Amino acid sequence: MTATASVGDAYQGHLTAGDGMLASRLHKPTHASLVQVVFNNGSYNSHLISLQNFARGDKISSFSPHADFAAKKSYSTVQTGEDTHIELNSDLLYCNHSCDPNVAFVIGDAKDKASWYARAEKDIKKGDILTFFYPSTEWHMSQPFECACNSGSRCLGQIDGAHSIEPKTLKGYFVNNHILELKRNQVQSSNLADADKQAQLALLQ
Repeated sequence: MTATASVGDAYQGHLTAGDGMLASRLHKPTHASLVQVVFNNGSYNSHLISLQNFARGDKISSFSPHADFAAKKSYSTVQTGEDTHIELNSDLLYCNHSCDPNVAFVIGDAKDKASWYARAEKDIKKGDILTFFYPSTEWHMSQPFECACNSGSRCLGQIDGAHSIEPKTLKGYFVNNHILELKRNQVQSSNLADADKQAQLALLQ
């Protein structure tokens, strides 16, 4: 039987630089009845599966009590505000990116841990791989990458954060308020004509 990590245990996943086999040796599950990490060989090849059925809109799990603020952003952090980032310190770390996600990472308040949680964006069945849309929380990715989510025409290709995504594309996703505010500021300071600015800002409401 594998132990479940308790509050105060040092979660090691973010220290493995995506090495699945190393992570598996250090791993203590944090949400044993909800999700399971599937560890694979190679860099950043592990993923997360659901152990339960969830209906669209269901809260899957809070980030607290495990999540804590990070001194700097990295591949493993989640952005919670214009200049704040957290380490999830839980198995939610292995919820990978997709351009057609079934999970949303909801950040209510940049400083309030109680307002951070994972929510089902679609109906999820036991055994489904869990994914979220990285630009919904990230303005600039610390490690941009070429997407391999296999979501067809919806795949955006290069993923480097919301700063490079047009408002009309972001409109098709759940996006957190701190990212929407940064995008509004970007549009406002752009060289677009006023009418075009207003049209783009309307998409970001």
